[in-house]
Amino acid sequence: MKRWYDRFFKRGDSNEADDIIGRIDPSSGKHIPLRVKITLPFLLLAITLAIGAAILITQIVFDTVNERFTNQLIESGKIASAQMVREETAILETLRLLAHADGVAESIQQGDAERLRELSYGIAVDSRQDAVEFLDSNGNLVLSMRHTPDSSIEDYQFVKQGDDSMKQWNFVIQVLNRQQDERGDKFAGYAETQWGHYYYIAGPVYNEADDFVGVVVVGTTLQTIADHLREKSLTQVTMYNFDGQPVVTTFTGSKPPPLDKAQVDLTLSDQAISSLRRDPSSALTVETNDIAYEEILSPWQGRGGYDLGIMGISLAKSFLVSASRVTRIQIIGVVAAAFVLAILLGINLASSITRQLSDLAKASQAVADGDLKVRVKANSNDEIELLASSFNQMVHSLYLSKMDLVDAYDSTLQGWSIALELRDKETKGHTLRVADLTVEFAHKLGISTKSLADIRRGAVLHDIGKMGVPDEILLKPGPLTEEEWAIMYQHPQYAYDMLNDIEHLRPVMNIPYCHHEHWDGSGYPRGLKGEEIPIEARIFSIVDVWDALTSERPYRDAWSNETSIAYIREQAGKLFDPSMVPVFLELLAEKDMHNFSGDAGEQQA
Repeated sequence: MKRWYDRFFKRGDSNEADDIIGRIDPSSGKHIPLRVKITLPFLLLAITLAIGAAILITQIVFDTVNERFTNQLIESGKIASAQMVREETAILETLRLLAHADGVAESIQQGDAERLRELSYGIAVDSRQDAVEFLDSNGNLVLSMRHTPDSSIEDYQFVKQGDDSMKQWNFVIQVLNRQQDERGDKFAGYAETQWGHYYYIAGPVYNEADDFVGVVVVGTTLQTIADHLREKSLTQVTMYNFDGQPVVTTFTGSKPPPLDKAQVDLTLSDQAISSLRRDPSSALTVETNDIAYEEILSPWQGRGGYDLGIMGISLAKSFLVSASRVTRIQIIGVVAAAFVLAILLGINLASSITRQLSDLAKASQAVADGDLKVRVKANSNDEIELLASSFNQMVHSLYLSKMDLVDAYDSTLQGWSIALELRDKETKGHTLRVADLTVEFAHKLGISTKSLADIRRGAVLHDIGKMGVPDEILLKPGPLTEEEWAIMYQHPQYAYDMLNDIEHLRPVMNIPYCHHEHWDGSGYPRGLKGEEIPIEARIFSIVDVWDALTSERPYRDAWSNETSIAYIREQAGKLFDPSMVPVFLELLAEKDMHNFSGDAGEQQA
């Protein structure tokens, strides 16, 4: 018993323990109060952050965030207007290519829509224009090519002849009448059609004899233009008609609210990019919830400076305008300094105070869980070191007291087992052998060291219930009758009745109470089956039968190791847990059990 406890609960010399614990005289040395250690660094940090916050707020106020937001909004409007010019230029380039392509004039003159399609399809695809319309000299449709929305770039729908609605468009009428202005003979316009909202530019087509033969109209959907403007300006773009109604927008969800007549008139009369600001967010439902936008309005003009509607550029109010370079450097510097200071102070506090308190908390929890070998190291010169020293002394005293109690307690249990062996005429040493082997087996199965002490005690007391069996039955030299067996089968229940009221012995109950239960449910006293049997009892039952088989008894010789191993393997899944049997046999092989011998076992009963 002492050998086993020295192995798992080695006790150190008390003088050595006193050296480890150490003592501190509160009157010696200088002590810095803990509250000063905590208060002073945070006071310095608070002063630093206050100064930094004052600098930051002052800079923001004097840099006039609102003014910078307005400037950025106006700049976004200018970018959008410049992008609109680039969109128009791309349409003009496509129009010129189509108007001057070989065979186009002749095909329009002849009304050959199929030939027109062959000549112009490649140009339309390469330029990625949404619509190309060819009209004859009277304004009648010869061929229309319109890109299918949300499809590949080469997917166009073709309409041949029959539609004369385009001759009613003002910019087409100007071309049919062969008008010219300071920009030339091409005119732009916005058209609301049954196939969508388009921005068109129309230009004349002349044959080789310089005769006017028709009109080519190239257009892009307003939604495409709005999306391109958004990409370039990083804003939300909305295009309104002269009635103030939003035609297209890049907002996801609801459109912005319509413009009232006063807003339309003011925007068109001012003709300035900064003419009018408004907040359209009250009627918006966008994917980025609860974002407030401010919108700047300007005239939407086509080629020649003609007003086609109103363009709105919206910027999120939460999109903080970039501060000046000097302000950014100052803000970054203050924030960085504050963070560095906070990190340094945090590290210092964590290493000098928080870590020690955490160690004490963990050690206290370990003691509460039963670990009385834990110790706390303290390297400070304050109240924490005094607390750590007192804690270590207390735990050490508890540890010594516990070991004295455990020694006396286990000596008593061992005395019970020896007395039972003498009464039951067991072979001397049976109890200690099965206890030692059970602990080794449990350890190999991965049972925690903390549980091994209870397993050993359970093994020592495995047959304590036989103290309740009368001598005329327990010591009977001949076979038992059924009535006598019924009483013998009660000895696990007797063990439960004897030990259950002793609180300290409840953790060891599983082996004395359940070691005669069988894996297939044929055991006693409760007929438990499989994993219903506590794991400690499943472990012990294999060891108990092994010791019984390989031990010599007055009424039979000991079995050989080979025969005993064969029997153990045969009973896997019947008497024993089949997953434990291979591990037990592996343990025997490791121990080189060829010369192992012992008493007979009552498990055969």
